[in-house]
Amino acid sequence: MQPSQPSESAEPSPLTSQARYALAPAQAMLTARLVFGLSAVIFLMMVVALIASIFEPSSRWPTFLTSNAAALILLATSLFNAQRICQWRAAKYSPRLKPEAEVEAELPPTIYQRLWALIPINFSRINVLLKSDGVWLGSMALFTLFVTQAGVSANYLALDEGNLRWVAVGILAAAMFATLVAERHLAATADEAWPEAKLIAPLLRLTLAVQFLSLPALIFPTPTIPLLVNLPAILVILVALEFLLRGLFSLFTPPNEEGCEPAFLAQSQLAAQLVWPPRPLLFLQHELHQHFGIDLRQLWAFTVLKRAFLPVLALMLLCGWLLTGMQQVSATQRGIYERFGKPVKVLSSGLHYGLPWPFGQVILTENGQVHELAAGEEPDSATEPLASAEGEAPQSADRLWDAIHSFDKAQIIASQSGSQQSLQIINSDVRFMWRIGMSDNAALAATYHSTNLQELIRSTANQVLVHQFSSQTLEQLLGEQRNALANQIKQAVQQKLDSLHSGVELLSTVVEAIHPPAGAADAFHGVQAAQISAQALISRERGHAAELAASAQTTATTRQNQAQMNATDVTSKAQSTAVRFAAQKQAVAQSGQVFVDELWYSQLHQTLGHSPLLIIDHRIGAGSPPTIDLRDFPSLNEVARRDAPSKPTQESSR
Repeated sequence: MQPSQPSESAEPSPLTSQARYALAPAQAMLTARLVFGLSAVIFLMMVVALIASIFEPSSRWPTFLTSNAAALILLATSLFNAQRICQWRAAKYSPRLKPEAEVEAELPPTIYQRLWALIPINFSRINVLLKSDGVWLGSMALFTLFVTQAGVSANYLALDEGNLRWVAVGILAAAMFATLVAERHLAATADEAWPEAKLIAPLLRLTLAVQFLSLPALIFPTPTIPLLVNLPAILVILVALEFLLRGLFSLFTPPNEEGCEPAFLAQSQLAAQLVWPPRPLLFLQHELHQHFGIDLRQLWAFTVLKRAFLPVLALMLLCGWLLTGMQQVSATQRGIYERFGKPVKVLSSGLHYGLPWPFGQVILTENGQVHELAAGEEPDSATEPLASAEGEAPQSADRLWDAIHSFDKAQIIASQSGSQQSLQIINSDVRFMWRIGMSDNAALAATYHSTNLQELIRSTANQVLVHQFSSQTLEQLLGEQRNALANQIKQAVQQKLDSLHSGVELLSTVVEAIHPPAGAADAFHGVQAAQISAQALISRERGHAAELAASAQTTATTRQNQAQMNATDVTSKAQSTAVRFAAQKQAVAQSGQVFVDELWYSQLHQTLGHSPLLIIDHRIGAGSPPTIDLRDFPSLNEVARRDAPSKPTQESSR
C-alpha cells in the first residue's frame, strides 16, 4: 500500500522529510506478515511437541520444539510491537479524513450515557491500560515462560538412530541461515529508515543462538545430560524474565505526551550481549555517554588503570597466594600441618602461618567433640530432629518390644530347650559415646589411618557384639546386669580400636534394650506369662503340701504325746497297784485274818457309805442266811445311780 500524497494546496507536513514516516506503511505490512507466519510456525511446533510429550514424556523432542517455539514467540512479540509503532507513524504520515457525519456537531448525551457517567470506575482508562504495550509484553512473557517450562525435564532418553533427526537438523540449518540473513539485513538498516531494526536484531541473534544450541542434542543422540538439552530453554527463560520486568515497569512510567512516538518495549539487553567478541562494558560506557554525557575513554584515571591492570593483578594474585599459608584454627578444632605432604605437627587453636598452598596446608580435625553412635543405625539414615520439651516424645524414646526401631540390630544368640540346642534372634540397642583422643598421636591416627571413623566404630562394635552374644541365651542376657555387660562390650571394642590405631576413645557404652524381635514379642510375652503362671502354681502347691505336712506332723505329735501320757498314767496306776498289793501281802503275812477282815470292812464301808441300803430281816426266811441286795432299782434317784458301782456285787453274810 502506497501512502497517499498530500495535496499541492495543502501545507507540506514536516513528517515528509523523515524517511521512517514515509516507509512506515510498508514496514507495518512486512511486520504483520512476519507475525502471521511466525504464529503459524509456533502453533505447528507446539502441536507437534504436545503429541510427542503424550507418546514419550522422556523424549528430547518436546524440549527441542518448545524452546525454539518460545524463542520465536519472543521474536514475534518484538515484531508486533514494531508493527504497532509503524502503524502509528503511518497514521501520522497520512491521517485518515473524517467523514462529514463525524465532522458535524456531536449530539447531546443520552440518558444511558449520563447514567454510565455516574459510575465512579473509569472503564476507558482500564481499557487503555489493558491495550497498552506493557500489559501485552508481560502477558506474552508469561506465556513464553509457560511454554518453555512445559518442555523442560530432568531425565531424557537417547534418540533413535534414524533419518528423522537428520531431517530436523536440515530444517534447523535452513532456519539458521534465514535467521542470519534477516539479522544481517536488520543490523545494516539505517536508524533514519527504521529505528526499531537494530532493536529487533538482538532477538534474531537470540533465535539463532537457541537454534545453534539445539544442534548438539540432535547430532549426538546418545548423551542424556539434562544441561545439554535444557541449555536453549535456559537462555529463553532469561530473556522472557527480562521482557516480564520491562512490561511491569512500563506500567509505572508516565504516559507519552500527545503526538510523541510510542516507546519500543520489546527489546532485550541480554540478547544484545550475544555478539563476538563479548563486550559487556561497552553497553555501560554507551549508556553513561548517552544519558549523562560521561565519556570514559577521555578519563586519564581509567587510562592509567588500564595500563597498570596487569601488574596490579599479578601483585594481588601473589599476595593472595602468600596469604594461603595463613590458617586459623578455631577453639573446637585442631590442625595437622603438612609440609610438602608430610605431617609435621599438630596445631592448637589460634592463628598459624606456614608455607603457602600447595607446599603447606593444614588439615582440620576435632578437638574433644563427643559423638553418639548406635550399633544398629544405618550409615545413611537421616538425623532425628530435636524434640520440643512441650511436644510429643521423639521416636527414639519408644522402647516397646512390639515396635520396629531403626536403631535396633538383630543378633544371633544361643538357645536351649531341654537337651536340644539351637539358635534364636534378638534385637539389641547398644550405643557408644566416643571422641577423638586428646593426644597428638590420637589426632594423627584418626586423620590418616581411617577415612570414616563412624563406619570403623560401627563395624568393630558389630564384631564384638556378635562374639559377645553368641554364647549366651536370652534368659541370661535379660537377667544379666546391664552395667557389667556394657563394661565388657566397651573394653572389647576399645581393645580392637586400639589395635587398629584408630585414635578413637570410647567414653561410655550404654545398653539401651535387649529384647526379642518385634514379630516374636507377643509370643515371648505369652511364654513368660506361662512360665510365671507355672511357677505360681508350683509355689502354691508347695505351700499347700507344706501346710498339710505341718498339720500331719502336729497331729502325730499330739497323738504321740497323748499315748505317752496314757502309758505313763497306766504305768503309774500299775505301779501304785503293785505297791499296794505288796503292802497288803505283807500285812496279810503279818496280821493274818484280821487284816483281811479289816480290809473287807473298809471296802464294805466305802461301798455302802454312799449307796441306799435295803435291810431285810434274816428271820423272814428260816432256812436262808441274811442277804444284802446291792442291785439298782428304777426308783433310785440320779445321785444314787451316779454313786453306785459299775457292776453290782452280791455278798452273802456269814
